[in-house]
Amino acid sequence: MQFSDYLSSIEHADMADWVTVFAYLIAAAISATAASKASLRRERRDHAFWRATAILMIFLGINELLDLQTLLTVIGRANAEAYGWYAIHRTVQYYFVAGLAVFAAFAGIAVLWLTRGTHVAVRIALIGLGFIGLFILLRAASFHHLDDLLGRGFKAFSLWMMQELLGILIVAGAAWLYCSRAVRVKAH
Repeated sequence: MQFSDYLSSIEHADMADWVTVFAYLIAAAISATAASKASLRRERRDHAFWRATAILMIFLGINELLDLQTLLTVIGRANAEAYGWYAIHRTVQYYFVAGLAVFAAFAGIAVLWLTRGTHVAVRIALIGLGFIGLFILLRAASFHHLDDLLGRGFKAFSLWMMQELLGILIVAGAAWLYCSRAVRVKAH
């Protein structure tokens, strides 16, 4: 893919892209509301989690339209060709994805540790974030047989997109669950 192809893909965002962006923004808004509720309850870890989740959802919504991972691929390919290591680009790709998986595993463990003792909705949201993270990791790996399998589905919505939407829905549902509990301010 060339840079001009990348720009063309941004111009031609389809209905499924816009639905996903809208879903991310709705999840971000509900997560921001959950952060506000956590602040009222003086639950600092919950507040930090929901605020970070809201920011992440906004970033992922923007990424849905800008397709930043494709831009990274275009830049990587251009550098591989320019600096003469294109012949081993598959090996570099493999190590990049493996490093990303290791980072994700350590980040996941850290987040689980940091969210111990938080409301159950936070743990449910982590499942949704894990789902989205797995989606991103599999897309980064770009296994062609997975692309063939998960590219199927309804015309506008592939199984890839449905997996991403399910993760977003889990996060939004968890934030909604968090918001729906009665506000009890802790006395200090």
